[in-house]
Formats: sequence, structure tokens, C-alpha cells
Amino acid sequence: MPCLITMSQKELHRLEVVQKIRDLRLSVVQAAELLGLSRSQVHRLLQAYDRD
Repeated sequence: MPCLITMSQKELHRLEVVQKIRDLRLSVVQAAELLGLSRSQVHRLLQAYDRD
């Protein structure tokens, strides 16, 4: 049975940016600028997505 996940636009954008980092199409610095976060915050975001 498929599971439905609801995400806000902000969460969806973050997920897309994380995927681009993982695909090596975007650097952490570029992602930080896009998301309005520091590099440290982006690294923590990546760790959080890795845990899930």
C-alpha cells in the first residue's frame, strides 16, 4: 500500500536542493545561498536527510 507524504513548498525546495548536492550538481556553498542558510546549517540538513 503506497504511503502519501505531504510537504510544504519550502520542504519540497529543500529536498530538491539536497538531491542536487547528492548528484554533485550543486555545492554546499551554492545550496546555502539558495536556501538562505549557512554552510553549517546545510551540512546539518544533509545529515538529517541521511538519518531519514
